[in-house]
Amino acid sequence: MTVKKIITAMTASAILALIAGIAVTAFSFGVFAPVSGKQAAAAATAQTGGYADDVEFEYDYHTGSRYEVDVIAGGQKHEVIVDANNGKVLAVKSKYHKQHDNAYKPAPAVPAQDNG
Repeated sequence: MTVKKIITAMTASAILALIAGIAVTAFSFGVFAPVSGKQAAAAATAQTGGYADDVEFEYDYHTGSRYEVDVIAGGQKHEVIVDANNGKVLAVKSKYHKQHDNAYKPAPAVPAQDNG
């Protein structure tokens, strides 16, 4: 085998590896999902109200493609699971949003000084 053929084969292998890496990265961001992250956020906010704070695409071999959307509404953080194939809300988990803790606590009382 000549040096030219070896270099050509190595270049072709590198290009194929690059293309495969790009495809895997695109899949991990949900690029090939029928439902976009924006559509998943819209479905999540329609279910809970408020606004979408974060959208993450996840794929699991057993459960398939889905989005986890964090929605802030009414002082609560809702983690909404949206199916990436059809846009249906699968689950909602709500908890008190920690960022607002100080807004609801009264200021500490200052004891009166006795000068007597």
